[in-house]
Amino acid sequence: MRNPVDAPPASYTESGTWPDGPLTPDAPPTAHAGRALARSLRALMRARSLSARALAARTGTTHPTVRRILTGAGLVDVRTVFLLEVALQAPLWPADLYADFHRRTGASGTATPSGPAVGEGTEGG
Repeated sequence: MRNPVDAPPASYTESGTWPDGPLTPDAPPTAHAGRALARSLRALMRARSLSARALAARTGTTHPTVRRILTGAGLVDVRTVFLLEVALQAPLWPADLYADFHRRTGASGTATPSGPAVGEGTEGG
């Protein structure tokens, strides 16, 4: 499910260019995830000499969808990430993203309108 509250990930680029520039201090988790996905996807596409159209054809998605991920113009859904990982036979979702986000936000995390503060568990957890 997409988060209707967060702006496109690239809009949280503090300086430089997406996805290489640093994110603003208030960047939500979706911006961090979007940046990590864009970097991973770009690297795999370059390594395999794949265009957005060629990758889209392999995944059954559209090339504008691939471009939106690469440019940070939109939030990606889990289905699309899964299709891309299957087509590329490589992981795109960063396994340590939570740790990077936790380091940037501090031990207590930040509250977001869409959920609990980062680092807060559920009852009994």
